[in-house]
Amino acid sequence: MVEHDELHQHHRHHHHHRHHKNGRKMSWSKKLGIILGIFLLVDALAIAKMYWDAKGALKNTYQGVKQEKTVKLDGKHPFSVLILGSDTGEFGRTYRGRSDTMMVAAVNNKKSTLVSIPRDTKVSIPGRGNNKINAAYSYDGVSGAMNTVEGYLGIPINYYIEINMKGLKELSSAVGPVQVNNDLDFTSDGVHFPKGEVTIDSDNILAYTRMRHEDPRGDYGRQLRQREVVTAMVKKMASVKSILKYKSILNVLSANMKTNLSFNDMQKIFVHYRGGKNIKQEQLQGQTQQIDGIDYEVVPQSNLHKIQDELKQTLKMK
Repeated sequence: MVEHDELHQHHRHHHHHRHHKNGRKMSWSKKLGIILGIFLLVDALAIAKMYWDAKGALKNTYQGVKQEKTVKLDGKHPFSVLILGSDTGEFGRTYRGRSDTMMVAAVNNKKSTLVSIPRDTKVSIPGRGNNKINAAYSYDGVSGAMNTVEGYLGIPINYYIEINMKGLKELSSAVGPVQVNNDLDFTSDGVHFPKGEVTIDSDNILAYTRMRHEDPRGDYGRQLRQREVVTAMVKKMASVKSILKYKSILNVLSANMKTNLSFNDMQKIFVHYRGGKNIKQEQLQGQTQQIDGIDYEVVPQSNLHKIQDELKQTLKMK
């Protein structure tokens, strides 16, 4: 009888001990689940904060234009962007100046074509007659520039990005140094740029992109350097993974850029048009002619048609 009681007690003690062990295991699994849940929650909050920071910062950059011709940014539809570098903000200038730099980017999901337009190109500005192409911006702002470029190149201009010269230095600081291939040994604003690969950063970017007087090609050499810098910066921005760098870039853009691309549009471009980083550079090339006492760049029809065909091919126009 004693043996039976002892056996019973031993069995009960053993069962209780085993139950206690299982309970401890359950407790640890719950703790692990809670810890994982906290990590996932923190991660989700961080991603959400990044999203709202980006959306909030870029909300200030959005500025629509008349006669919108936006496209469905799903990767299947090519699109075009007019890139304007205005001299507003340079040397303390506060009024709207002329568009000092003008480029057109045609983008599809496999490649982009980036074309520089000489600022003195002779064109017909609607309602203004013959004039330099950069005067369209002075007369009628971004809408005027978009309409004029659209008529001149024979392609729809879907979007625009306008950045002032003051912001270019700040953007370079946020993005970080980039490498470009410099084809001319020159000194500008006290900075020497040797021929070959050079590093462009916030200290020398304006000296590099504004120089034209010491270049035998004049403004055409400057446009080449601008395309090189834009191409290098686009590629570097597309590869940014650091949250801090990402936020600093957004802050600079929000303060110095205007565009009719919404935050959602930018997201779609990043997701669906990664192949657009393969950029082919082109130049509208003209000759200087004086007409009624004004110097224009007159682009031959053969060169204009060549550039138009390349843009239309990238945009998959019939």
